[in-house]
Amino acid sequence: MKKLSLSLATVVIAICLVIPPYTGYAGPIDDINRKLEQLQKQEQEAAKKRKEAEELKASLSEQKRVEIITLKELQEEIEQQVAKLNDLNEQVNAVTVALQETTQQLMDAEDRVEERDQQLKSRVRAMYKNGTVSYLDVILSATSFSDFIERFNTLKLISGNDKRLLEANKKDRDLIAEKKAEVEVQLQEAERLYAEAEDVRQQLLVREKQKEVAIASLSAQEHEAESISEEQEQSLVALAKEKSELYSERNKLIQQQKAKEAKLKTTNVSRAGGQLAWPVPDSGLITSEFGYRIDPIAKTRKLHAGMDIAAPNGTTIVAADDGVVLIASWVRGYGNTVVVDHGGGMWTWYGHIRQNGIKVSEGDSVTRGQKIAEVGSTGDSTGNHLHFEVRINEKPVNPRPYVE
Repeated sequence: MKKLSLSLATVVIAICLVIPPYTGYAGPIDDINRKLEQLQKQEQEAAKKRKEAEELKASLSEQKRVEIITLKELQEEIEQQVAKLNDLNEQVNAVTVALQETTQQLMDAEDRVEERDQQLKSRVRAMYKNGTVSYLDVILSATSFSDFIERFNTLKLISGNDKRLLEANKKDRDLIAEKKAEVEVQLQEAERLYAEAEDVRQQLLVREKQKEVAIASLSAQEHEAESISEEQEQSLVALAKEKSELYSERNKLIQQQKAKEAKLKTTNVSRAGGQLAWPVPDSGLITSEFGYRIDPIAKTRKLHAGMDIAAPNGTTIVAADDGVVLIASWVRGYGNTVVVDHGGGMWTWYGHIRQNGIKVSEGDSVTRGQKIAEVGSTGDSTGNHLHFEVRINEKPVNPRPYVE
């Protein structure tokens, strides 16, 4: 029994010698890692929503662009239709005036016919009152040959006048009635064409209103998508801040666990005077400084939150100082982006990195001058360059004093 007890004690001592005593750090570090995993999942979800919002916004913008083009075409068509209506209205007015003139002419002709009828009736009444005197009696009553000739010519003139009166009556009536009928047909046709053109114009106006409503709706949806994207960006920054604190705490625990005397390098919030390395060693061409400007994409005056350094596609981007990678993914407007936390509230942002140009991962520790990415033109960019930002307590500041 004593031998068994001695053997057990020996085993326990051996185990104690083999297994190092519990330092007290593993548990807190595991907790931090679990929190970081949860934050990374939230970040991935936020990135997904941000990407969906940006894709939706791009789709809505394209739809809106097409609708605006169609609206302009409709408005041009409406203008053409209005011009056509004006021409038709002038035709209607001209034909109406012509119809009025023709009606007056017909009334005048009727008056002339009435006058001629009165003349014929007067002659008949006179012949009736004077008895039934024939043209032969008038001729034979001549007192001389010259009187005979005169009477004959007079009767001939009267007969011709009567005949002409009758013919004129018929001609006036027929011509003017025919002209009036033609003008009435022209007026009906002009009014029909005008009514058709007006109907087309009304249909175009309805379509114009529908287009305006559609464009307003797309603008509202576009604004909503923009708001969602901005909210996700704010969420991204908030998550990055939380991760920064966790990474800092984890690194401190790791340093303590490894019993290193050197502590994590902390950077004073107000540090300046060239304490950051130049982020693009192969290029010193600054194309846009920090400050307000007309944004080349939005075409509105807004703050340019960093410094643009032009360089060919694929040019090396290095970390401006030691730190921990907070973000290594797509960010709205920035395109592919790396954000490094240098401690003390200082972050550096590296935007518009080319596709597959990010060379670090979230959570990586990086050193000053280490290659972390490659220049590109992703996001809201008009050419290959690095958009470099310095943020103090999450707020962008002019990076120039930190790299000069």
